[in-house]
Amino acid sequence: MQTAVLDAADSEDPVECPTEAPEMLIFRREHLERTFWCGTWLGGCGGELTAKLCTDKVCHFAHKADPDAMDSPCRRRSAGAAGTGSADHLYIKAALADWMASHKTHGSIRIPQDPSGHVRLGAQVTAEPAGHLPLRFILDETAMPALGQSTAGMVFGENVEPPSRILREHGFVHRVRCVPDGAHRRTQIGTEGADGSIDWRDLTADHVQLTEHGLSTEASTEIHRRRTETIPIGARAPRPAPQETPALSPAPDAEPAQESDRDELAAALRTALTEKVGVTQLQRHLDRMESAVRSGATLTETELLRHAHEVLIRLCRGVGAPVPATAPRKRVPAKRSTPPPVPFARPRAVRPSRSSELNAQTSRPELQSLSPKQKRDTDAAVRKVRGVLRKHSRGRTNVLDNRGVRADFAAALDLAQEKLLYGERTSAKALLAPWSASSQRPAGEKAGLSPQVLSRTAIAIRGALKKAARGQRTTSWEQLKDQLGSALPHMTSAERTKVLTLVDQSSAATDQPLLSVLVAASSPALAQSYQQVVLNLGMAVPDDDEGLADVIEADTDHVHRFWKHR
Repeated sequence: MQTAVLDAADSEDPVECPTEAPEMLIFRREHLERTFWCGTWLGGCGGELTAKLCTDKVCHFAHKADPDAMDSPCRRRSAGAAGTGSADHLYIKAALADWMASHKTHGSIRIPQDPSGHVRLGAQVTAEPAGHLPLRFILDETAMPALGQSTAGMVFGENVEPPSRILREHGFVHRVRCVPDGAHRRTQIGTEGADGSIDWRDLTADHVQLTEHGLSTEASTEIHRRRTETIPIGARAPRPAPQETPALSPAPDAEPAQESDRDELAAALRTALTEKVGVTQLQRHLDRMESAVRSGATLTETELLRHAHEVLIRLCRGVGAPVPATAPRKRVPAKRSTPPPVPFARPRAVRPSRSSELNAQTSRPELQSLSPKQKRDTDAAVRKVRGVLRKHSRGRTNVLDNRGVRADFAAALDLAQEKLLYGERTSAKALLAPWSASSQRPAGEKAGLSPQVLSRTAIAIRGALKKAARGQRTTSWEQLKDQLGSALPHMTSAERTKVLTLVDQSSAATDQPLLSVLVAASSPALAQSYQQVVLNLGMAVPDDDEGLADVIEADTDHVHRFWKHR
């Protein structure tokens, strides 16, 4: 394991173990008078640890041998619970205390504990500064708010997907992360805009302020200013003729946007309005157009901006409801200039929006002609499908393991097809795909996948594992199923070992770390499969569980370091 706490099992002072031997020697000298513990605030067993110096693998913390202790494995054996970043909630808590003190603000900071175990320890940090709204730092999907719960004051981890309505309503979302800083980690706050870019700043009084609405950064202040700024309405002054141009021209950065650029931005905004894009895309086109006409807009551009603002406001207030049709304005040709023709826009595939699907559903004659009983049955089927999808999205990967539940879900999906949204239909079919593929196998056919299928599956899995390695994550077999869909067929344990061996054949041939360790690190049940993969590739691996756990942890860290910048 790479993280521990100092001096006592219940300490909240975390420390991170260096991975290389030279840094480890320095680390040991700096902590001669300190002891290391598998802290209870890390979800650990409370046992004492020792810092192991290694030359053939990464340096790490290991449990001290205790002959009087019961022989039960520590819950932090997996890399996901003990690797780099597993103590981030303690670093964030300490950084918040320093930050509130720098603002001379009193209050409490705590790490909530869930007795039921549904929310893992360290998934959330809550700060309650006096005189301000509470701040909730969501570091794991298990701590995500329930549907309809207030999201005020929420700050999300780097890999946590926030509710889309926050970005739609505010134009930004705050994120939090910890970055390496010697044997410790430094806390940063990021402001993510509608375009997906994130501006990261250290959590200090110089960069992050505390207001009545929660956290405030330079980036969030600028986004709020642009969303609330009023664009002046007025005709743009015509450009002087070439012969009247003065000898000294203004600096290039002082010139207004070129005519062609403004026409292209206006055409893109009209196309977005025509295609009825979502709030985020429409806001992006509107921001670009407003920046281009900051020095003054023509009457045509002003009318386009006003119309776009009206559509955006209706989308934000409607929250997915169909936009009411407005009567066309009467125009007087003599007093209005004819708008320039919209340039030809290349058609593109657009996923149907929620509002357009709801409109289409209510207008289908086959739905309107249903009897009251048929409507009740259809509504019940819709609720059943959405309930299963909701459980699966919250981490319940075994929702369809029962054959009876699976049959009811398939029948409900068939009945509710016409009333479900596009994304719901797609997710439901993907959830049923593994069992649908196995049920379609002929009765007399021998269970087993061909070498061609295993080879194609290995290529798909290797791509998914590379993506996880670059994102410094581990993954489970269930997550791979969700990610790859039909590209990952149902297979036996032996077939799974075969395909993971194929995944890492090229890695072993080029002395690269084995990517399949990312699955074993996240799923302890696959530890033996990884052991067999290593043996199949002609490498040595410990036989005992503790030694195997140490190898999986070290190999996971090696994979993350190797793929971090590739």
